[in-house]
Amino acid sequence: MNVEFHNPHALWLLLLIPAYLYARRRRITTTAVRYPSVRNLQRLPKSFRQRCRILMTALRTTALVLLVIVLARPLRQIETQELPSEGIAIAMLVDRSGSMAAPDNRLKYKDTLALRFDVAKDVLTQFVLGDGKDLKGRPNDLVGLCTFATYPRTDHPFSLDHTSLAGLMERMSAEKPFLDQYGRPTDDIRKAGVQTDEQGRPLRDAFGRTAPRPNPMQYTSLKTAIEYTAQKLLLLDEDLKRPGGRRYDCKSKVMVLLTDGEPTVADARRAPDYPDEETIKQLTDAGIKVYFIQILAHERYRERPDGTVEVIVPQRGGLFSQMQSQQEAAMANEAIEQARRLARRTGGEHFLATSGDELKTVYEKIDEMERSDVGSRTVFSHEERYWWFLAVALALLAGEALLGLTWLRRAP
Repeated sequence: MNVEFHNPHALWLLLLIPAYLYARRRRITTTAVRYPSVRNLQRLPKSFRQRCRILMTALRTTALVLLVIVLARPLRQIETQELPSEGIAIAMLVDRSGSMAAPDNRLKYKDTLALRFDVAKDVLTQFVLGDGKDLKGRPNDLVGLCTFATYPRTDHPFSLDHTSLAGLMERMSAEKPFLDQYGRPTDDIRKAGVQTDEQGRPLRDAFGRTAPRPNPMQYTSLKTAIEYTAQKLLLLDEDLKRPGGRRYDCKSKVMVLLTDGEPTVADARRAPDYPDEETIKQLTDAGIKVYFIQILAHERYRERPDGTVEVIVPQRGGLFSQMQSQQEAAMANEAIEQARRLARRTGGEHFLATSGDELKTVYEKIDEMERSDVGSRTVFSHEERYWWFLAVALALLAGEALLGLTWLRRAP
């Protein structure tokens, strides 16, 4: 049965029931009608109803016993669960900008070419849940998911429910690069609206071609996203210390940042917003370790032995393409240098990946580096069982009252 009592001390009230029975038996009653003597009436045989009046005492006594059991609050244990009591808080920060889903920058993954955002979602799911091979999963760690483009957002709060987090990642999508004529996001350039100037006139290039209307939410604001996620990790400590909060001891805090390695800008008119010294100090003071992962398309980028990146120039690209590639390489190398600086200062590590398989290898390394011995606590689920005793006790009291007013009524 696995029945236990939430208030077992209430069972001491059962000792008062014998005293109640003794007092009831010794009770002296006075009658309204005086007889000269009833001594001879005591010798008369008792009727069946008189003998049945003991039922009144039996019903009330049983009801009192059941009510004391109700006060003791019986519970039945229906489930036992082991929950981790300590571990690592991991903030997964994922780039959802339009370039992550650009069809011309696909990654090789599982012998096929896939969008970078789809590859990132699949590898992240394996990192959190495990793949049964090299990735062991993070069952004992609090994992939260934040994504960022022009603005960051919290997609899934820190939780031990990793199944729901994986389901959410499967449904996520990157920001679409264009807006149609009604201002709705779209990834079809044929449906995109026309970009206009302040007077509402269409913008044209040197060849007289109109430019598609960009989606202002598709850009990448890296500095804002890092500060936002760091604040979420700091608030997690306050939530865990709050009375009635989750009983969990956070041993360390880790941020795993995944972006496509492109220059990080807030919009088309602002310079890249790399994390500055104030942001790095905020991370180091809070003890937040950052693992910075950049995904680069292998058709467009090639990593040199010294760690810098070379932009591959298409054949017969001309002088203009050469100059453009040099500028793109300079911006990409600046982004890599800033990422390495951030990871090194916070005690983390920087990674470059040019394929989905390399990205999975990166997460395997992080999985091995961020492991800790965790404790656990046992959580019991209970079912209230007092209602059955209460129902029977009320039924017995009702039966006693009904018999006392009808068949077993006594006068006086």
